[in-house]
Amino acid sequence: MSTIKNQTQQTGLFQNEYGYFTENGREYVITNPRTPRPWSNIISNGDYSFMVSQAGGGCSWRGNAGQNRITRLFQDVIKDSWGKFIYLRDRNSGKFWSAGWKPVMAEYEFYEVRHGIGYSVFTQQVDGIRSELTVFVAPDAPLEIMQLKVTNNSTTARELDATTYFEWAPGFAPDEHREFHKIFMNSEYKQDLNAIQLEKYLWSFPDEKGRSNNVSWPYTAFHAASETPSSFDADKESFVGMYGEESRPQAMIDKELAGNSGRFGDATASLRVAINLEAGASHTVVFTIGAAEQEKEDADALIQKYTTVEAAERTLQDVHAFWSELIDVEEIHTPDPAMNIMTNVWLKYQSISCRLWGKTAYYQTSAGYGYRDQLQDSQIFLTSKPELMRKQILMHASQQFQEGDVLHWWFTIRGGGPRTRCSDDLLWLPFIMDAYLKETQDYDILDEVTPFLDGGEATVYEHCKLAIEKTFLRFSPRGVPLMGEHDWNDGLSAIGYEWRGESFWVGEFLYLILGNFAPVSAKRGDQVFADKMVEVQGSLKAALNKYGWDGEWYLQATNDDGLKVGSKENEEGQIFLNPQMWAVISGVADQERGQQAMDSVSKHLLRDHGALLLYPAYTKVRRDIGYITRYAPGLRENGGVYTHAATWAVWAYTLIGQPEKAYEAYSKICPPNRSDDPNGYVGEPYVTPGNSDGPISPNYGRGGWTWYTGSSQWLQRMATNWILGVRAENEGLLVDPSIPKDWKEFTYRRAFRGATYNLHVDNAAGVARGIKEIKVDGKVIEGNILPDFRDGKEHEVKVIMG
Repeated sequence: MSTIKNQTQQTGLFQNEYGYFTENGREYVITNPRTPRPWSNIISNGDYSFMVSQAGGGCSWRGNAGQNRITRLFQDVIKDSWGKFIYLRDRNSGKFWSAGWKPVMAEYEFYEVRHGIGYSVFTQQVDGIRSELTVFVAPDAPLEIMQLKVTNNSTTARELDATTYFEWAPGFAPDEHREFHKIFMNSEYKQDLNAIQLEKYLWSFPDEKGRSNNVSWPYTAFHAASETPSSFDADKESFVGMYGEESRPQAMIDKELAGNSGRFGDATASLRVAINLEAGASHTVVFTIGAAEQEKEDADALIQKYTTVEAAERTLQDVHAFWSELIDVEEIHTPDPAMNIMTNVWLKYQSISCRLWGKTAYYQTSAGYGYRDQLQDSQIFLTSKPELMRKQILMHASQQFQEGDVLHWWFTIRGGGPRTRCSDDLLWLPFIMDAYLKETQDYDILDEVTPFLDGGEATVYEHCKLAIEKTFLRFSPRGVPLMGEHDWNDGLSAIGYEWRGESFWVGEFLYLILGNFAPVSAKRGDQVFADKMVEVQGSLKAALNKYGWDGEWYLQATNDDGLKVGSKENEEGQIFLNPQMWAVISGVADQERGQQAMDSVSKHLLRDHGALLLYPAYTKVRRDIGYITRYAPGLRENGGVYTHAATWAVWAYTLIGQPEKAYEAYSKICPPNRSDDPNGYVGEPYVTPGNSDGPISPNYGRGGWTWYTGSSQWLQRMATNWILGVRAENEGLLVDPSIPKDWKEFTYRRAFRGATYNLHVDNAAGVARGIKEIKVDGKVIEGNILPDFRDGKEHEVKVIMG
């Protein structure tokens, strides 16, 4: 049992008993490894990824963690007992510990973990020996680097060794049938490279003739050291010992490692390096783990290039530069430090490194892209690298069938996935296209040609048009879009399975899309389709207000039998969040009804930790509604705060003219604001959770499914576009702040169409909304849309509210 003995306890922002943010917000420092759940970092370069917890647990993968795992992990957020470990041992006394808290969990004199942007640093002191382990992924290579610096802070010379250990799990994960899969692995120690290399002669895919289990894993995995190991081992049994444990392995008893390798063990990797230190001396050793694609990459060359102390230091600097390009183009400074930290740093990092690239975290492993999911997430690139959003759009367009419907998700390796009967998936392509066009004015993307899944090809414009036309074929006799298998809320999986149930939310979503896409069609000369969209918009608005209004709020749906869902007539699930917000966002609701719908949100749904997805929670299973009713009451979609949707409340409150409510809805789901109750919240204070438990749960307010959630991009967008009120329109950059009255000022720097805009907003008047004057480069402009300079220069913008 370890005890807390941190000698120089520092202070920072949002400090609690487990950690704090540094003053610039770019690191979260954990001072106690016994966090309420694993507090992790998801590190990726867009190809190679790993996750690591504050205790040192985690695993690595390439491409995706479901089809191309590299190291082994089974999901267990309680034990957090799987990882890539480094043991440190005093060879004279025999005492040993680990560079991360796991797996030994030794008593320490000092322990600290700094999760940063693209790296984590584990600093620990045990028995006078200080270790600093820095882990990161090379920005341009399929490998990770473990840089270990050991310092002798004792008064006598010490003879130490450092021993790495992890289990290989190449290919599909989880590796449940280990006794089968281990038969196909072959490890080899290469003395000239100070490395263990591994190949696997099975990838569980069929070959080109459809013969199952007939292809090899097409990678060579490796684990290397920057100096000659004193010994190595590549077999779990000899390292851990029969009936042994990673916390007390046989390898820490034996003088040297067993030296096993080949095809007849249980494939692991372990390298031992001797470290002899005089008092006060330090020594650095570097280890690498990676996977080189055969016939395209050279594992030997990668080992030689990156497995040196000099290369590690150089690569870490490259990591800082790599991430700076992605997150530092846009920066805000407001009176709210939580908003500053999350908007400037962590929401962008979470969205890119985990959601778009790593696609995996402690609570969920994904082997592919969600059609609607990563399309939305790609908006995070708009201000830094819109070309990456463009790439994402083209990728998603190619996952469409000729009829206009799409895959709900697809595997990133070899493709394939379920052809969705969901009613909203296909519509996210034209929705996201609107955001991209307003930001970039890159109308050329509409002429890009991408294939259909079932043969043929079309322009991106035609892909968008087909999605809308397909939805036009899915209307009820009352003129309301049909639900299908479900809409955005996947848990409503039984409402419209027979294509009779209606989704009022899909109607609102479509209404907004039609209003945005009609001008695009007209601009291209497709006036017939533009006119059709305007016509459908009119009839849709009438139908939604006639059949969807329940007296105080909008219905969510009707099921296949015509029963209302989200109505005051219901015993449970009386009001849903989405149709209220999107009635306002889309413009379906007039001012009076929009106000009334959002007042109902404030009365029934906006609670201590954000807006609930529905109320009251379902306590009885309903086979005519779906698996949402099978969740425990108050968990996730069933009456919890589903953070993705809760972010949209900020948008709706702003549009309805309630800036104080918008800020309240934002603040309640901004993670640092949960720092004062870490044991109740349990999630990391530096990334968004997928959900927080609702009031009916005995764990009210507990966060869950952190990191891998689409809420991160949306929360970032809510701060910049709707609270600060700076957002792209076709004509230019619109400025319309909706802020707390007591904010005296804020600044916002962002790129826009090749120019940089430095905004200083002066609110000495103490108002929440309204602009008195805007000066651009010292000259007063008319209105509140900044000029579209496109000149590659910086421009100073002075905004006076009033």
